[in-house]
Amino acid sequence: MSSEKIEQNWKVQIVKDNPTFPFLVIDNWYTPNEEKAVWKELDFFSATPKDQIARAENTIVARNPDGSSKSTAYRFYIEDYYRKREISPIINYMYKQTTPEFHNIIKECQPYARSFLSSNSDSSLLSYYEENDHYESHHDTFLWTCLVWMVREPRLFNGGDFKLNEPDIEVKLKNNRAVFFPCCYLHSVSPVKFHTQPKEIGYGRYTITHFYYAVPRG
Repeated sequence: MSSEKIEQNWKVQIVKDNPTFPFLVIDNWYTPNEEKAVWKELDFFSATPKDQIARAENTIVARNPDGSSKSTAYRFYIEDYYRKREISPIINYMYKQTTPEFHNIIKECQPYARSFLSSNSDSSLLSYYEENDHYESHHDTFLWTCLVWMVREPRLFNGGDFKLNEPDIEVKLKNNRAVFFPCCYLHSVSPVKFHTQPKEIGYGRYTITHFYYAVPRG
């Protein structure tokens, strides 16, 4: 990524309705040019035949006590597609999370911001939700979670909204919206329900997930 400063048009909400569970919502996460590149990458992934795309139910995923998957969705493990991860626009645009501008924003989420600022590793995946796909209430097992939502407009479905379950706050699905929160928060996604059946893959709900964690340095 160029060292030249890129102007962001972020619309930032620091949500502290419940002060125990602060989190961030940032609209216009990608710049217009970045968004175009991300959509091209999403189309690239979605060109994979459906029977060759992993399903969350068959992967490492949050599970109920009976062993059933809490998630139903397609999954793409981004780094499996590239020899060099920085070739991916989605991975490349993670430069945003390292900028002083973003760090100043996330510092408003004290004391949890300390764990984000001390993270030194990350992993990413792409989830794609179609009819009835959802994610029951669960927590992640890293330090921080970043979700970036991508959806084509006009939208062909209802649902697919996000909820932080412990503060009981719903965040509406919106294209190019990012949500940041500590991984220990319980969160869920309501089922996607198409009102107009799409003729091809790509008109459902995309979630780009970045997990942040700390690895001891020898």
